[in-house]
Parts: sequence; structure tokens; C-alpha cells
Amino acid sequence: MTAMTAMTAMTAMTKPRPGYDADLAGLRQQLVEHEAAADPGSPTAACEVLTLRHREATLSGGRPAELLAIGAEIDRAVERFPAWPDLRLLRATVALALHRIDLARAALDAVPGLTVVPPGRVLAADLAQFDGDYAGARACYLAAAREDPRWDTCARLAALALATGDVEGADDRYAMAEDEITAKQMRAFAWVRAQRADLAAAVGEFGRAERHLADAELAYPGWWYVTAHRAALDLARDRPQAAAAGYQKVLADVDRPEFREALGTALAAAGEPAQGAAWHHSALAEYRRSADRGDVHYLHHLAAYYADVEPDPEAAVAFARDDVRVRRNGATLSLLAWCLHRAGRTAEAEHIVQEAFALGAGDPVLQARAQEIRRAIGWP
Repeated sequence: MTAMTAMTAMTAMTKPRPGYDADLAGLRQQLVEHEAAADPGSPTAACEVLTLRHREATLSGGRPAELLAIGAEIDRAVERFPAWPDLRLLRATVALALHRIDLARAALDAVPGLTVVPPGRVLAADLAQFDGDYAGARACYLAAAREDPRWDTCARLAALALATGDVEGADDRYAMAEDEITAKQMRAFAWVRAQRADLAAAVGEFGRAERHLADAELAYPGWWYVTAHRAALDLARDRPQAAAAGYQKVLADVDRPEFREALGTALAAAGEPAQGAAWHHSALAEYRRSADRGDVHYLHHLAAYYADVEPDPEAAVAFARDDVRVRRNGATLSLLAWCLHRAGRTAEAEHIVQEAFALGAGDPVLQARAQEIRRAIGWP
């Protein structure tokens, strides 16, 4: 049964479906059982436990501190079982979530032939996309999809299509991903619907975005991830009070600084500037602590914050350049161009825009920024 068939059947049901809370409780119980039974000398057991820890951390919020701790645990397991490929794949996955491209590449390079099996090909494609090699990423994703068709590989192809400006193709790919999802994978279905909602909102189709999020909420109740997307849509639709309520609900489950920043923005838009500023400053403090530790996953947020929330153009440019040094792709170049524009360095901004387009990037945010930068220059 496909996810779409499952959704049709589900709409006729009156009993609420099990959702986020039940899944998280079940996953945590499974982790306890595996930890208790794990053979310390078995690489399979070590990988199973670490995989469950990664899943639990991701489902419960994907907080960088937890992912960093799991990465350190994986490193210790790798020291004991250096040739175990699944540990290397897991290490690359966690490293990419933290924007540590160097660690991800090292993990994939450590075991010969790892990037020619489907999971390794997918991660190699992720790396290529991080580096702005969109053609290489597409080739790797397609090769993995031919060998092992999976909904998440199809979803990655959708994200790649969006990154390169093919909005219609991106939605088509997400629809194809849904067709690969079974009735038992409602979280996956909800995730894809949230991506399609973002895509619809990006091109101004707010009604369609609303419908996608309603489907996601019905399919997988109680998930903070969908609530966050709903709050973002409310903010985009000039409903700041609803957005603020949504972000407050998210923060009750997942305390991440990007959600604090979003709540601050919603409160400011709702006419509560003092409360908004307090949440903004709380988010900024966490971003800065992360960067001061040498972590890189909040550089993008720092650049955007200093560009648009609490303007400090030179700081914005500095953090955006740091972000580009970590991963030079359309998204990071787009933000660097925007920061340069906000700093009054519009000619430099246009040069960076051209570099982003030359890579093959073309997502709606880049397109909108390029248009504004070129208007400032005086281009038609």
C-alpha cells in the first residue's frame, strides 16, 4: 500500500493515529533493550546501538550538542572496529548533519569501495551537493536509485532539483518519493509533505502549502517538525500571533536557537518588540557560543542574523565567508551575496551571484536575492 492510499484510508478513520510521542517512546525503549543486550565485542551490536541513538537524537530534535556527542561515540567505536563499513557510513551521516564535510569525506574514504554501494553513493552525492557539484550529486543519486530504489534518495533528487531552480521537477520528485513510502512509514510521508509545503510557499502557493501541512499533521500527529513548518507558514502569511504560538509549542519539545530566533521574529511582528528582542538575543548567544567552540553548523545562521535581524553588515559578511569556506554551494554563496549587498558592496554581491549561477544553482531564494541586487545596480 502506498502512502497516498494510506492517506485516503486514514481520512475515513475517526480514531487518532499513533504519532510522534508513541514513536519516540518506542524508539527509546528499543534503545534501552539493545544497550542492555549488546555484546561489547561485536561491531554489529555497537553499530545497532549507535544507529538507534542517532535516530532518537534526530527524532527528538537533532540538537547539535547531542549529535556531536554521538559522533564522538562513533569515533570510539571506529577505533575498536576500524574496518566496519556501517560505522563509517553512520559517521559520515552524523558529520554531514553538523556540516563537517571533512569528517564525512574521511569516513567514506576510510573503507575502500564504500562509495560504490548505494548507501555510500548517496552520502557521496550529499557531499557533492555540499560542495556545489550539482551534476556530480545528481549522477550519484541516480546511480544509487537504480541499484536500490528508496523514497529518501528520490527526496534527495527533489531537493537537488530545487537547489538548481527546477521547482516543478522538485515537486514531481517529491510526489515520486511519496509513491515509494508504505503505510507503515507515516513519519516519512509527513516529512515529504512538509518539504512540498515549503516548496509551494516559496512560489506563493500558500493554499497548497496549507493543504500539504494538513496532510502531514493528519498522517503523523504531534511532531514538532511539522509544527515548526506550520509556524513558518503562518509567519509568511502575516499571521504572527499564530506563528508565535506555534514556535512556543515547538520550543516546549525542542530547544534549538533557530526556533528561539523564529519566535523572536514572530513576537516582534505581533507587536511585542521587547519579548522578540529577548528571544533574538537568546538565539544569538547560542549561535556565538557554538562558533566560539569552533563548530560550524551555525555559521549560516549567524550570517543571516547579522544581515537581517540585528544588522551588523561586516559581521554578516565575515560569517558568510566562513560558511562559504566550509561548503561552497548555491545556498552559501547566495547568503554571502546578500550580506555583501546589505553591507553596500553590491558590485561584489553581483560577482558572487554570478558564481552561484555558474555552479548551476537557482533556487527561489537565490533568484529573489539576485533580482534585488541587480535592481540596486541599476540593471533592468
